[in-house]
Amino acid sequence: MREKMGCCSCLVSAGADCDQAPGQIAPDGDPIAVELATVREAASRIDAMPTLTQLTDQTGPRLTASRCAHEAEEIVLARMRTIGLENVHAEPWTLPRGWERGSAEAELIAPYRLPIPVAAYGWTGSTPAHHGAVPVVLLNANEVEAHLQDLVRSQGPSWKGKVLLLSSKADKPVHAYAELLPLLRAATAAHAVAVFRHDTRPGNGLVHSEPVAVELPDPDPNLIPALDLPVEHQLLLERLLRANQPVRVSVNVLNHFTPGPVISRNIVGEIPGTVHPDQVILIGAHLDSWDLGTGATDDGFGVVAVLGAAEAILQSGLHPNRTLRFVLFTGEEQGLLGSRAYVREHQRELHDIGAALALDWGAGPITMLPTAGHAELIPMLTRLNALAPELHLDTPKNGWLFMTDAFAFTLAGIPGIAPLVDDPRYSEQGHSAEDTLDKVSLADLRQSTAVLAVSGFYLAEVPDLPSIHFSPEQTAASLIAGKQRSILEALGLWPF
Repeated sequence: MREKMGCCSCLVSAGADCDQAPGQIAPDGDPIAVELATVREAASRIDAMPTLTQLTDQTGPRLTASRCAHEAEEIVLARMRTIGLENVHAEPWTLPRGWERGSAEAELIAPYRLPIPVAAYGWTGSTPAHHGAVPVVLLNANEVEAHLQDLVRSQGPSWKGKVLLLSSKADKPVHAYAELLPLLRAATAAHAVAVFRHDTRPGNGLVHSEPVAVELPDPDPNLIPALDLPVEHQLLLERLLRANQPVRVSVNVLNHFTPGPVISRNIVGEIPGTVHPDQVILIGAHLDSWDLGTGATDDGFGVVAVLGAAEAILQSGLHPNRTLRFVLFTGEEQGLLGSRAYVREHQRELHDIGAALALDWGAGPITMLPTAGHAELIPMLTRLNALAPELHLDTPKNGWLFMTDAFAFTLAGIPGIAPLVDDPRYSEQGHSAEDTLDKVSLADLRQSTAVLAVSGFYLAEVPDLPSIHFSPEQTAASLIAGKQRSILEALGLWPF
């Protein structure tokens, strides 16, 4: 545990009666230390649980562009105005089609009967008309391209009227996931019934929802469904098939698409800067969720921590030099769609964004602020740790946390900071029925709120924030050095 700053206790209380007022030089010689203590104390008084309860238990799942998602957008707009943010507004963007989950049922019929829990991947369609149980065919997840080539040359077995089971052993899980959409398209054309696939998440009988691809430019309502099943059932089916058992299943899925485009909205509010109002530090999270649970940990926790950070800074009575912009993105679960839309729409002012923080990946305490290729920030964030040791943050590193909204800014050359979160069960809970309010602790929520408030205020206040935007060439070189290129290329996100 780090040694705490040696200062009188009254310094951590906003408006406390003390000879040393906020803004004066702290004992360690840094005037910002007192301000950070004031912000941190204000954050300790924030209880964001009522807002999280409203967004989860009372509103329900916030699937992008759904009725519940629009209700959540209105709740957040109202909350931003209530706490006193300025320039509160919604920024719409368009999704080619909306999607609503319907029913999904599956059962092992032969060699014996056993229910199989399944959940459709988002923006996939319904099972085509078929009668009774259908055979299951095992495909090697490492040889999808070869399977597709055999299908084109008609050298493989017919897929018509069958369920395709992708094997669980993928040498490169991200690449195997990237091949799911081409496989679904080919399987649909070959008149298959569905594709079964368990992703790499842990077991415990859970199913999870995912997008069928990182981005679907024009989702096809006729696409057969991709279905996630528990790892236990996945492995059972694999063992039966490898033992040459005649495996047959019944499967019926009904999903719904909108007939045309739908609108989703990013929600924005600000604390204007007093010295450099055109310079911006962005703090965000994603408002949307999947729809098997109520999205408390992914990412309702992040949403209310962002709102709580804004409220804490406002309650501190302090005014940052730069503008703090709080943005709650939608469409993250479909491939960072909202944050990427934000970057496109704000091209002319991207050079004014000094850094973009986006909290995601679970409902635990924040442990570190990695710099995602921008090692120039390490000395400044190391200094933050020294000024605010009560946050107990690890020494910052030039690491990566993949596929959060911070990544949309990283690709644009802006320092995208995705805080590391200590939530060991997040991979299991996220995108599943376990993602509910009871998984969130007020202590962890307050800690994360404090980290966002203090770090955001610090970056907006320090006089020497470096201008470290990367050119496209520098961004590409940084991503290559960080071994991110192959993943981004597999997902169709490599823009260089």
